[in-house]
Amino acid sequence: MQPGEFPPARITEWNLLLVPSIDLEMVFISYIHALAAAFLMGLAAAAPIGPVNMMAVRRGVAGGWRHTLACGVGSIFADLVLFSLALLGGGYLLSGLTNPRLQTILMAIGGIVLIPVGIHFLNAAVKEPRRAFRNARRRWSQGAIPARLAGEAAKSCALTIFNPLTMVYWVAVTTSWLPFAYSVLGFRAPAWGILMAGGGLASWFIALILFVRFIPRRTGAILFRAANAVLGLILAGFGAYCVVVLARHLLR
Repeated sequence: MQPGEFPPARITEWNLLLVPSIDLEMVFISYIHALAAAFLMGLAAAAPIGPVNMMAVRRGVAGGWRHTLACGVGSIFADLVLFSLALLGGGYLLSGLTNPRLQTILMAIGGIVLIPVGIHFLNAAVKEPRRAFRNARRRWSQGAIPARLAGEAAKSCALTIFNPLTMVYWVAVTTSWLPFAYSVLGFRAPAWGILMAGGGLASWFIALILFVRFIPRRTGAILFRAANAVLGLILAGFGAYCVVVLARHLLR
C-alpha cells in the first residue's frame, strides 16, 4: 500500500457514508423540482391578461374585492378540472380539439359571440365611462350577496373551462410534467400536482384581490375604463381570429 492510500476497509466505509447522503440530496432536489414545476404551471395558467383576469378586475373595482375573489374561485375550479382531465388522459381532449368539424363549429360560435361582446365593452370604455362605472356599481349592488358572488364564480368558471386555448395548455404542460413527476412522486403525483397547481393559481388571484382592495378609490373609474378597453380588445381580437380561421376552413 502506497503512502496516503486508504485501506480497502476504509474505502468501503467512506462509500457507505457518502452514497446514501448523495442519493437523498438528489431525491430531495427532484421532489422540489416536480412540486415547483406544478406550482409554476398553475401560476402561468392564471397570469396571462385574458378575459377572466379583466372580468375579475372590473368586477372588483366596481363591486368590491369579493367579486374578484368569486371570479378567482370559479377560474381556479375550472382550471383544476381541466388539469385533472389532462392527468387522466389529455390526449383524448387534444385529439378532439383537432377535429376539423369541431374546430369549424367553435370558430363560428366564437366569431358570432365574441365580436359583439368585445364591441360592447369597447363602447363602454369610450362612451361615458364614468356613467358606465356608476351603473355597474349600482347594478352589482342589487340582490343578495351570495347569489351575486355565485353568479360571478359561475361566469368565470364557464369562461375558463370552455376556452380551447386553456384546454390545450393543460394538455401540453401535463404531458411534459407527468412522466417526470411519476418517476419522483409515484402514484401520489396527480394529487400533489393538483395541490401545487392550485397553489399557483390561488397566488395569482390573491395578488389581484390585494390590488383591487388597496387601489385608491379615486382611480376606480379610470381602472374600470381601462379594464373595459382591454377586455373589449381581447374579446374582439379573439372573435376576429375565429372569423379568419373559419374563412380559411370554408375557402379550402
